[in-house]
Amino acid sequence: MDFSGIISAVLVIVGILLVRNITNVLPSLIGCLLRWKECLNLEDSVKSGIDRNIFAAYMILPFCLTASEYRLYDPEFLAGMPHFAYFACICGVFAGFDLLRFLATRTIRHPKVGDKIFRAGFRTSASFFCIMSSIVLIAAGISSFSGASEETTKSILLYCILAVYLVFLFRKFQIFRNGCSFFTAFLYLCVLEILPGVILVLTAVFL
Repeated sequence: MDFSGIISAVLVIVGILLVRNITNVLPSLIGCLLRWKECLNLEDSVKSGIDRNIFAAYMILPFCLTASEYRLYDPEFLAGMPHFAYFACICGVFAGFDLLRFLATRTIRHPKVGDKIFRAGFRTSASFFCIMSSIVLIAAGISSFSGASEETTKSILLYCILAVYLVFLFRKFQIFRNGCSFFTAFLYLCVLEILPGVILVLTAVFL
């Protein structure tokens, strides 16, 4: 069994152990897709917040494994890299992207934005990561079962990521707009989410 099979087997076992945490928070995550106020409600519930954080932490490896299998992030400098090394690089890119967003969030704060709004705006990324990674895994499974080519599956997964990311940006803007002006909310969105996302895409295209 190769390393992908070993990691997948371990993740299945861990997923079974966490099934209660995952099912408990699923209704709230679906609500976050439909209305921005559910993002605030989720943060008001300590239990739901903990379950969401556990779910998000658990989904990091499955998402990175799927991204490496279909080379969703495929800059030229990673071409020809062995599978395990490529998977490690994908995990590193994920960590670097998340660190960039974390530092931007911690260093930029408008005094008029309340703690609750700012906290919900920061943590809602974990909620939408759970949603995005779940959709990506389901779509990858359906594509694999239907016999779709790797290139077709890759396109489908990228479109799924883009669709969830656009909803996430809209919901995050709505959250910040509730606590500050339209212009300030838009600047927050650009600096905290759009700029890191553009940097990630540019490195994939031009490096």
